[in-house]
Amino acid sequence: MSNPDSDSDKSEGHEGDPGPNEPIDGDPGQEPPIEGGPGAGEPIEGEPIEGDPIPSILHSFYEDRPFVSCTRCGESLLHFKDGFRISKNFSKDEVIIEYALCLPCLNAMLDEASEESKRRLAEFQAEHYRDVSGFNDCALCDNVFDDIKESEYGLVGVCQGDKMVDSAMICLPCMEAMSEIMSEETRQTWDRFREENFPGVPSDFEPFPSRPAPIAF
Repeated sequence: MSNPDSDSDKSEGHEGDPGPNEPIDGDPGQEPPIEGGPGAGEPIEGEPIEGDPIPSILHSFYEDRPFVSCTRCGESLLHFKDGFRISKNFSKDEVIIEYALCLPCLNAMLDEASEESKRRLAEFQAEHYRDVSGFNDCALCDNVFDDIKESEYGLVGVCQGDKMVDSAMICLPCMEAMSEIMSEETRQTWDRFREENFPGVPSDFEPFPSRPAPIAF
């Protein structure tokens, strides 16, 4: 990635946008509604949502447009009052995998994690999580984008409507560290997600949704 603040045309080999834009502060919203309950499938009304437009680096590379539906439940992302999470994993400029989860689906998947994994993840994040936002600094260590852009990394955006209200970058060592503390039961939860939504992805593919989906911010 030559410039994290600019866009460029995609080329063959599944290359993504050249880099993320500047950090954005925000808040992911209130507690999510029960899946299928109030908040799902309803137009967003009320006060305007603060934040900047979702950057093209978090658009779907494979659909060549912004994400429009939840990868897990298929509901329109714009209709979730509590927002949604976009996750994209890269190897250098190449998009390895991408998905968008509404908050009810994300929380449902995290709830399926074992108690052991939840405890370990909470301890890991309490020890390592940094009060940074944006794609220039790793959310869990002092690595910066310029130092890791030739390796693998994950980008996460918390969005509401057509706005991004918070964001994070997670470097490969931190993704691997989180993966190592996940129990076999939790790994199987993400395996099911992969098998149901990405049938062409090998069973031993790494990195995958347990990295960086559990990041809470």
